Amino acid sequence: MPGLLPRALGRSAGDTSFTIFLVTVALCLLRSVDLPAVEFGVLDVTIADIALLITGVLALHRLRTRPLPSTWLLVAAAAFGALVAVSSLANGSDAITSAGKLVELGLLGLGAAVFIDSPRRLRALLVLVVSFATVATAWGLVGFLTSDQERQGSFMGEHDLAALATLAAAIGLERVHARRGNPGPLAITGLVIGVIGTILGAALASLIGIYLASLVVLLLARRRGDLRWTAALVTLAVAGISTAGTVALRGGDLGFLQSWFGPPPEHPGQYAASWSQRLIFTYIGGRIFLDQPILGTGWHGLLPPEEFVRYLPDARERFSDQPAHYFPPADGVFIPQQTYDQILFELGLVGASVLAVLLALAGWRAAVVARRRDPDAAYIPAMWLAAVLGALAGAALFGGAPLTAMFWLTLGVVAAETEPVVA
Repeated sequence: MPGLLPRALGRSAGDTSFTIFLVTVALCLLRSVDLPAVEFGVLDVTIADIALLITGVLALHRLRTRPLPSTWLLVAAAAFGALVAVSSLANGSDAITSAGKLVELGLLGLGAAVFIDSPRRLRALLVLVVSFATVATAWGLVGFLTSDQERQGSFMGEHDLAALATLAAAIGLERVHARRGNPGPLAITGLVIGVIGTILGAALASLIGIYLASLVVLLLARRRGDLRWTAALVTLAVAGISTAGTVALRGGDLGFLQSWFGPPPEHPGQYAASWSQRLIFTYIGGRIFLDQPILGTGWHGLLPPEEFVRYLPDARERFSDQPAHYFPPADGVFIPQQTYDQILFELGLVGASVLAVLLALAGWRAAVVARRRDPDAAYIPAMWLAAVLGALAGAALFGGAPLTAMFWLTLGVVAAETEPVVA
């Protein structure tokens, strides 16, 4: 594995634009708050921002000599980004900055769609992702072994680490299925790091991503004639081990299941846990949506008190057995907990419809390119899309967040034209 990344980067060295794109991917997999920044009023400009802008300019320049791949998918992605940006304009400078950072990461998707134009370049990206996941997982493992042995965020954050690990696991699973008898070091590393990273991040939503990616690889393998018992058993093992490890670290956070199916609590708050808190936030977000169903609040990122504080009394009454610190502070901000309800209460039914169209087009495109001859180009778009859709059930979209970068990057990989589709 140590030699794979230098070789991959060496093979891409003939195209400076593609090399810059790969560097941009690596920078965007770091949290923007951890990068050096220069302040311009309310705006912090990091090296990742500069790399994204350069990548965007280079991608647009490349499009002067070639057609835009998967036009409808990229138009839908641009429409979603435009809606986020426009809806933030009435919400003040913080909201505009938050929206700008989120939309800016869309340039990562544009770069992927334009620069990943061959199976060789897609493999270079896969090597980069597995290499980055290896470093992040190793960092998290050291933290786990030298701490109280709780879930780890490495240098990314728990949900980001787990989501990245699912992408690495998807690479490993694809190669186990498609490369009979010789999956190679990238596959083995992807599987090992994918399972360990998923467990360390212990994000239940990324377990959904593992399940969805596993289902997709089995369906595609059957469709392409690659399905074998050994590979299927490896897939089930990856899902099973990831589940067992994650539940072992997060069992205490599933108190809502005990409150639903267990004996009545002996005292208030007995079953309080982090997923109980998510239910509170979902309730408040639902109330916001019901009062503003068409356009929502407009994009904020982090909702200010004026958008949610009036629902707190009802929430406290509805969840009276939960600790006070599980509720968003009346003088603080409301941090969205997952993408799908975030879109509903910040962008309303209009935003939900645009996102639904975007994801539907991405799913259709991933199904079409599954007929490609190259296995990486056939499997990875659908598997990554499935993994990211699962991860988004446990975390919201924020500018400067690695998971948001993975969302846009995946859309770009799905849109990329690496080779003609076999009829």
